[in-house]
Amino acid sequence: MNKIQQSFHKSRRKELSGLIGKDSIAVIFGNTFRNKSYDGDYLFKQYKNFYYLTGFTEANSALLIAPGGITLKSGSQKIKTKEVLYVQPKDEKMETWSGKRLGYNNVKNELGVDYSEVNEKICRILSYHILKNYRRVYLNIAEMLKLTGDMKKIISDFLDNLNRIAPHTEIIDVSYILGKMRSLKTEFETEKIRKASDISVQSYNEILKILKPGMTEFEIQTELEYYYRHYGGEETAYHPIVASGENACILHYENNDQKLSDNQLLLIDSASEYNYYCSDITRTFPVSGKFTHEQKEIYDIVLKANKECIKKVKPGVRFSEIGKLSEKVLAEGLNKLGILKDKTEIKKYSLHGIGHHIGMDTHDAVPSSVTESSDTDTLKPGMVLTIEPGLYFTKEMKEIPVKYRSMGIRIEDVVLVTKSGSEVLTRGMVKETADVEEKMHITDL
Repeated sequence: MNKIQQSFHKSRRKELSGLIGKDSIAVIFGNTFRNKSYDGDYLFKQYKNFYYLTGFTEANSALLIAPGGITLKSGSQKIKTKEVLYVQPKDEKMETWSGKRLGYNNVKNELGVDYSEVNEKICRILSYHILKNYRRVYLNIAEMLKLTGDMKKIISDFLDNLNRIAPHTEIIDVSYILGKMRSLKTEFETEKIRKASDISVQSYNEILKILKPGMTEFEIQTELEYYYRHYGGEETAYHPIVASGENACILHYENNDQKLSDNQLLLIDSASEYNYYCSDITRTFPVSGKFTHEQKEIYDIVLKANKECIKKVKPGVRFSEIGKLSEKVLAEGLNKLGILKDKTEIKKYSLHGIGHHIGMDTHDAVPSSVTESSDTDTLKPGMVLTIEPGLYFTKEMKEIPVKYRSMGIRIEDVVLVTKSGSEVLTRGMVKETADVEEKMHITDL
């Protein structure tokens, strides 16, 4: 890990330390392996909050943060520290099977965490006698309860003794505080999201070269996933939605198994993840390479909502107000076409909100409520959002003219809130109808 990344994770630990206070202690667990079937596990992925604080990607780890300091015994010595990373012990036999382990001796140099020990020693910190000395104990409770294997055994005594500990100290889930922290991205983080977005845009552009009737949705999915890796992404940010025709009216359509037909639209909602940070793009393309008149009419309404809402993004504006603007633009557009008589019924066809925070998670783990201590509705510099208006008409909607039915259109961009306005991180992906059609007819000579 380079010094820039070390500095980022160190800054996250320092900020969390200041938020929980000197009379508190935090113990945040990393992920453990998950069994898939028989003796096979799912591919390991670190808990995002744990990665946010450490950058460490090994299993069976835990982070201790003690703002007021904690004294630990190391042999005959006593060590006072404010942070400890507990990691797997070095094990030559296990490393032969599953890869090298960092080992606690290398933590400070590689990760920049002040002190480290083997993971089994975390049980000493979780004892009744230690924890009763703190006013508050912060844990990632939901994730802790899902630990498996050795880590589950290590913390079993702590779980059994929670009834003794709880009367002496508040037990608080740390996820809410970390969610507030994650709502504002640092420059280090926005560069990761920008890179994930660039990879995604490059991959979409490759798809436009090959998209044609007769292909299957799954072919498009696999091509996208290939190009994500080809251009430097680690994996998909979420399961891709590749939805042709009426399938696009299923918001989280996942089958991706239908054949593409001439004159259909294809909605693709997919993006790459890069260094644990996500992008999120949706575009809707004409399978034949050219929009029909009716498709263009609806597409242009959605595009107008997308562009008007992006213009509205700036510090001090409420995200909820941008959602209302989207509904207004969509309703007015459908009203002009004679499709929607009562503008207040737009939700029947727009279905979802205008977007969400994005970062380490696609739907980033950011508190959505407005309280005295947290307001993520009011936009601030450093927030990264998606803007994704859509319109959806199924074949069962008899009130809709037949020529518009079996059509779903969504246009989604990733937008960074800056000090003076916004920056569209996915701006490299075409969305004007003329630009889309031109891209789809360009062939390599």
